[in-house]
Amino acid sequence: MNTRYKGSFFKFSVKLFSIVFLFFLMGCDQPEEKAVDKKMYYDLKGFIETQITFLSEQKPTVNKILTVAGKNESRSTKEVDWKKELELFIQADINKPAYSKSFEVTKPDSLTSTFTLKTDENIPVKSVTVRLDKITGNPVLIKALLKSENKLYQSEKNIELHCIGESNQWHVTYYSIKGYQKLATMDKKDFSIESKVIY
Repeated sequence: MNTRYKGSFFKFSVKLFSIVFLFFLMGCDQPEEKAVDKKMYYDLKGFIETQITFLSEQKPTVNKILTVAGKNESRSTKEVDWKKELELFIQADINKPAYSKSFEVTKPDSLTSTFTLKTDENIPVKSVTVRLDKITGNPVLIKALLKSENKLYQSEKNIELHCIGESNQWHVTYYSIKGYQKLATMDKKDFSIESKVIY
């Protein structure tokens, strides 16, 4: 076997091995993808991400009232970074492998589900409530409680989001964040942000 033939044969072998290995990986990945797609709880992150895309395209007006330590300020704008604006709702997503057995599920009625953190668990998301529309199955209300605490810092955030369907499009109409922050060396500071979305 001459050197040229050996070189060609080697290249062909490498290509063949690469193709076989690729098919092997594709075959192995399929069951894993199905497992990832299966959500233990309501897919809050997926819903919020679709809203971020829609709101970024539509650019609705947001009328916002900010209250910090009893002082109010009003703002109205179309220039909103929706990824940052709805970040807390993404953080409230509980569909993570580590959280699969962390929450108890109750149903006050057939359209409402509440996911409450078990007492022996310690993560920032304490509870999530989702109420669905009877006809479309889309959320009309999402509420969550987030808490963080250490020796230097305490924080509590109650977040809420309302949606309706208009012109065959489900979208956010109102959202709010209410809570407090406290540093070890400072007094507790209450705050709230209420936002109405006008299309």
